Amino acid sequence: MTKLNRHLLRTLGLSWLGFLIVGLLISWVFAVPKVVVLIDRSYCPPAQWQRVTQSYEQLYRQHQHQELEIQQVILFSDLGKDILSPPPAPEVIRDVSTYGRSDPDRAQDIQRAYPNAQLLACR
Repeated sequence: MTKLNRHLLRTLGLSWLGFLIVGLLISWVFAVPKVVVLIDRSYCPPAQWQRVTQSYEQLYRQHQHQELEIQQVILFSDLGKDILSPPPAPEVIRDVSTYGRSDPDRAQDIQRAYPNAQLLACR
């Protein structure tokens, strides 16, 4: 192998290594925030539930545009909880039936378990 070929291969190898390092740094520095969406599915009048589903729809749109990453969606009430992963389409959340009573203590416990969570609930 000639000296020119070795120099060319070394330059190409270092260039690709540099691109790889820069790409990793960019993905690390500009990382997309990760969030868990908690949805209180306790009984809620339809008008208020529509506001909850609209809030979820906004988060889902951000997820699709890769502005944030929804890791899980957790539906909970005083009777139990359901973990949905991957995040369901907004139509699925819109069709969820609400039941049970609101339990603020349970909501706080779940929020403590998921510190990076976004809570959506009727108020």
